[in-house]
Amino acid sequence: MRFIFSLLPFLALATSVVHAQNAYIYTPTDMTEVSAGSSFNVTIAQGDSNSSWKNIAIVIALLNCHEYSSTCLGPAEELGTILYSGPFNPQFTTEPGTAELPPHENFTLTVPSDFETGQSQLGVALFDLVGALLFPYLQTFNTTIVVT
Repeated sequence: MRFIFSLLPFLALATSVVHAQNAYIYTPTDMTEVSAGSSFNVTIAQGDSNSSWKNIAIVIALLNCHEYSSTCLGPAEELGTILYSGPFNPQFTTEPGTAELPPHENFTLTVPSDFETGQSQLGVALFDLVGALLFPYLQTFNTTIVVT
């Protein structure tokens, strides 16, 4: 029992470390319109932290919400059509207009030309290893875009 109580401060610290480095979609903003067959920019930002973590892989996907009455299940349940899968290496930049951003990475993605129009979920799954013990951490997050 004493062992469990001795772990509580460690677990609280681990939880705060993970929360501080959560990633999110900076662009596109919610309800942005994107044409089928066109390219668009996605910026994924990740909070800066003094703690140790290693980004392993990211998947960015698009799911039409038509079959779910315009409310998708969420990226933890279904990602849809994969637009990008590979490394994620967020960096601070000095480009104009980016000084306020935490470390981030820009992706130029293309909506398939035959993708169904309507509200769609731009979903992201990001796999990290966190802390000195490198415990696995999977984040999922999303925004809604409108495919025209």
